[in-house]
Amino acid sequence: MNLLTRGAEAGATPRPGIPWRVVPPLVSTALIMVGSGVLGSLLPLRFSSQGISDGVIGLIATAEAIGFLIACLYAHKLIAPIGLERAYATFASLKSVAILGLYFADNIALLVVLRFVIGANAAGLAIIVESWLNALVPNEQRGRVLTIYVLVYGLFFGIGQLLAQNLNVRGPEFLFIAGMATTLALVPMVAIDVRAPVLPRRVTLDIPKALRTSPASVLACLLNGLILTAFTTVGPLFGERIGLDQQHIVVLMACVSLGGLVLQWPIGYFSDKVDRLYALIGLGVGILAVAAVLVTVGRQTPFLLLAALFAVFGGLGESLYAVGVAHANDRAVMSDYVALSSTLLFVWALGAAIGPTTGTYAIQLTTPSAFFVYVIVLTTAFTLFSLWRLYRRKFDKVVETREEFLTYPQTSPEIYEWLPYHRDPKARGVTRDAAASATRGPAPATPRDEPP
Repeated sequence: MNLLTRGAEAGATPRPGIPWRVVPPLVSTALIMVGSGVLGSLLPLRFSSQGISDGVIGLIATAEAIGFLIACLYAHKLIAPIGLERAYATFASLKSVAILGLYFADNIALLVVLRFVIGANAAGLAIIVESWLNALVPNEQRGRVLTIYVLVYGLFFGIGQLLAQNLNVRGPEFLFIAGMATTLALVPMVAIDVRAPVLPRRVTLDIPKALRTSPASVLACLLNGLILTAFTTVGPLFGERIGLDQQHIVVLMACVSLGGLVLQWPIGYFSDKVDRLYALIGLGVGILAVAAVLVTVGRQTPFLLLAALFAVFGGLGESLYAVGVAHANDRAVMSDYVALSSTLLFVWALGAAIGPTTGTYAIQLTTPSAFFVYVIVLTTAFTLFSLWRLYRRKFDKVVETREEFLTYPQTSPEIYEWLPYHRDPKARGVTRDAAASATRGPAPATPRDEPP
């Protein structure tokens, strides 16, 4: 529940149910994520079976992250002149063709191009779905719809991973499944009735201001991209190097995804009760503990223990992003929310572009467990920095407002345009300050550009 929902419940008007019109974009998202889950589990194993080195596999994955980053910046230029419907068809078709083209790619350069196209069009599809939800969802229902959206996004990605257990990594079957799911995502979108679609706007980025607002949040989002997003590529290769078969590798990777989905809410609830900087430090310590155990695992490790470790690693790592964004928003003025959150998404994307290459080269040049040594080094630096920021608090005079935790998918900057805490008061009408005043009095109006 968020502040806007709570404020609506405090009044005399009963809260309306979520409109059925949100079902088509959610179904479309589910189909897209099934295809992405299948690819996420099996593409690294496919490339490895073709004799491609671990480091090069990481470079190929980096191309997809760069495509995502560029599309988030510039997709609006394609969408605005042709409209949401045609742009969605374009992105879905191009992504399907690129997925199927992976079967015929016979050189590294072509694989890099195809993964770039997949990443760019994945971002375009997310931007459009979130633009549609912006038009479909009344303000008082945005928090609940976000929860459903995140569940659909994470759950069906995990289902897609599990579907990959018995598929031949060298054959075309899993590519056909991913391509078909992406194409089928077009079908529910033609049923959407939107009288006034909200077209995506140009993204505003300001990394220096984000660092002034909350350097710990910037580093948390970067760390998430460097370690957890990298693990989607490194994880299957790690499992293969320690002698696991395909079925066990796929289940382990699904544990990472589903652990990230399930654990975010209890961690977020805890972060609502304490200073979020304490929560970020706790996440850092937790990741260090899990990574220290994972350094020692091997073929002889009980599979159930390995699955539990992977799930906790996914849950703690994924929560870095959502808690980091929430901590930054606690320290920002409302007019900066969209730009700040979009900037943090791009910081995460930069980490996601770097992480697969550094992580795969680590396991190629040394041992499979070297990835978790890499995790320990980066997380130690983040945790020590966060502890230093905590120490600096006794000298900094910074006022915070607190918002209830919302978990954020790393999909596109458009998600922040329609969330209740991020709506621009001049352009949107209902503000967070108005919602806050209904529950706990007026929010402070003093700008806060100092770090935590």
